[in-house]
Amino acid sequence: MTIRTFRYTVAALVAAFVFSPFALAAPVTAEGIAPLDGGQAAARELAIRDALQQAAISQGGEFKSLQMMESGNVAETSTLSAPSLQGKVKVLKEYSADGLYHVQLRIDPSAGAATPQAKPQSAACGMPAGRVLRRKLLTTYFHVVRPAEANDLQELATSVPTDLARRLSAKGGFDVRDAGRLTVLSNSYSSEPAAGWETVHEIGRKEDIQFVVAGRILSTAVTDKALRASLYESNNVSEQGMYYNGPFANLLGGAVKFRPTARQFDMEVWVYDTLTGAVLASRRVSNVAQGKVLSPIKVPFGSAAFWDTDYGRMVNGVLDKAANEVADVVACIPLAAKVVKVDGGKRVYLNVGGLDGIATGDQLLLYKPRSAEVVRSGGGVRELGVPEDLSGSVSVIQVQPNFSIAVVQSARLPVEEGDYVRFMTRK
Repeated sequence: MTIRTFRYTVAALVAAFVFSPFALAAPVTAEGIAPLDGGQAAARELAIRDALQQAAISQGGEFKSLQMMESGNVAETSTLSAPSLQGKVKVLKEYSADGLYHVQLRIDPSAGAATPQAKPQSAACGMPAGRVLRRKLLTTYFHVVRPAEANDLQELATSVPTDLARRLSAKGGFDVRDAGRLTVLSNSYSSEPAAGWETVHEIGRKEDIQFVVAGRILSTAVTDKALRASLYESNNVSEQGMYYNGPFANLLGGAVKFRPTARQFDMEVWVYDTLTGAVLASRRVSNVAQGKVLSPIKVPFGSAAFWDTDYGRMVNGVLDKAANEVADVVACIPLAAKVVKVDGGKRVYLNVGGLDGIATGDQLLLYKPRSAEVVRSGGGVRELGVPEDLSGSVSVIQVQPNFSIAVVQSARLPVEEGDYVRFMTRK
């Protein structure tokens, strides 16, 4: 068997090894291998990934070669197209020999099918039992593409990110900060969310944030109207209609007017990885409300008066769906943190702690960015990211609320401030 080195994008880790139902009659066994140059802990993680890939291939999976980026590292790599697997994964055997670490896995589909209850998302994503690792997010300004349509919705652009931050925080797995007046796109009319990569990267550097959430409100337009009769109203109104201008017109104000009866709320939500500025996901969510869709007076978006309208109730559902979309994107991406201080080359301080779900004994993979080798495109103008090397692993020995201390277990490269770690799930 030849050595296979797999590199994944941050976005690909969202769905890594989370398998949907697939009926298999017999258990599947597979062996994975990885070089030991980054230490045993890192090699074991990579070997398990390799074994899971081999299991998928054995069920008819195919690889397609393409260029992709993992945390800034652009390289020729492969993507796997394979049938879905589900079941209990057990490590049968593991050993090291000739500079390689070997892991043999057994995937038992019947064990997974016999469990009637769905696993919690944390368990499905390989998270530690009984704990939640909080990802750090920042919500930013949502540009309103057609502001004239939303003139009855005060502070829409800044209230949407505030509301999304509140909904994500309520889910319990995220540390969310609201920066509703901070815009990701320098040109608000840009149609390409990837244009905000540089701002996102800088936000991550300054704020110690793993993800940024941004987007735009595409439309809040009225989509349908109905006729209604009116009396004792001014004829000098903006509503379309037919007006009586005969005797006593100013007294009676008789008219037949068009009343808005349907209105849409259409928005895009973008999720960025701050390490590279890459767009992990772009989701579009929308719906149409029927009934009371315009307020007689301007009301702040998100106020009690707004939620009490037919339109407000519909928007509430759209924002719930948007928050769920964001949560689904980042839920299975490994928690990433930075090395903020190095003491004697073996003791490191990380910018995550007990409030983020870190516990003593946790192991994290250690990566080193090769900042002198920035990858650019577009004639050298646009920075794509920074290549990285898997250097080794660290083990957490002390946890404070906002930071933790770890010791380097193995590292083939010198450990420095600015290196980063990813949580390594126990298997």
